[in-house]
Amino acid sequence: MEGRIIKLLVVNNTQNENPSWVVRNKIVADHLNQMGHAIDCQTRGFALNLDDFDAVQFNRFYEGSLKKEIMALKQLGKKIIYETDDNYNNIDQTHPFHKIATYARPSWIELMQAADAIIVSNANIKEEIQKITSTEIHVIQNTLDLTQYPKRRGKNKKLRIGFQGSNIHSGDLLMVIDAIAELQKKHGFEFYIFGIDDKPLSELYKFVTERYKYEYEWTEEFKELYKKLEKMEFMHIPTVSYDKFRKKLAKLNLDIGICPLRDSAFNRAKSCLKFYEYAAVGTATLASKVIPYQTEMEDDDLVKNRHSKWKSKLERLIVDDEYRQARCHAQEEWVRSFRNIDNMKFYWEKIYKQIIFNIK
Repeated sequence: MEGRIIKLLVVNNTQNENPSWVVRNKIVADHLNQMGHAIDCQTRGFALNLDDFDAVQFNRFYEGSLKKEIMALKQLGKKIIYETDDNYNNIDQTHPFHKIATYARPSWIELMQAADAIIVSNANIKEEIQKITSTEIHVIQNTLDLTQYPKRRGKNKKLRIGFQGSNIHSGDLLMVIDAIAELQKKHGFEFYIFGIDDKPLSELYKFVTERYKYEYEWTEEFKELYKKLEKMEFMHIPTVSYDKFRKKLAKLNLDIGICPLRDSAFNRAKSCLKFYEYAAVGTATLASKVIPYQTEMEDDDLVKNRHSKWKSKLERLIVDDEYRQARCHAQEEWVRSFRNIDNMKFYWEKIYKQIIFNIK
């Protein structure tokens, strides 16, 4: 039984290779295939010989019901696995895509109730899902293929501090931008924003001010953020596709990467992926002292979401090179030991065998 091959079809909910798909599906499949298993990643609408698979895994959410497809698969004797790294029951009002809740939540619930087993990225999601279904739930944290992340070159003439994230996190950056602005005036570092939009921020500001029809909190937060940024020196690096992201992050050569995050039910279901990625390229991370970061990072690397706390902790990293390098080294070692797919692939293998073959 231990030598049985995992034959699994993984169905992506989009044709785009977003971080969730790559980190929790594609990388896992690639590494398990190298171990001799047979995992095929496809988009919805696949035309394959289902006899080649013992199980089918769906991820996140889909537009429209999958009841017919799942019923047909179960009639063929296939195990159904559902994998998710978000809590769609608690999408924040500030989320730019709050509107997806109208179809994401029903799909999320449908898949959970239909699945033979569920795989999630942290214990918080498991606790939330247990309120909805009695289906077996496994927690497997996000992991990286560290060979895909080049190390940054270092040796900056001026210290570089950076923020990376989508427009979902505009309000999180707004929360700390005053502290960054004050410290920049004092210490003269370079500040980089990687993401938020794939166009210049001035264009996004014009869009949400003049043309955006929906009224979401994030638009007001972004407008406030942009007005503050106009008074600072900063460099905006537009969003790139995820296949280019890793090299771009290393090329930015950030000395410090910040991960501000407000405490909310939706955010507690997130992973520490940004922290892992900063560590992978050799950038020291300072993150909000909230779940998920406080469940994985040391207290030295966490800060309460107050202006004075962000300012004091970030300033220590700015002025104390030896301390910053020590924290960066400790973070790199932790990620290499505990969030490396080379180590975690064996746990994925164990859980898949447990689900598909009932191997305990």
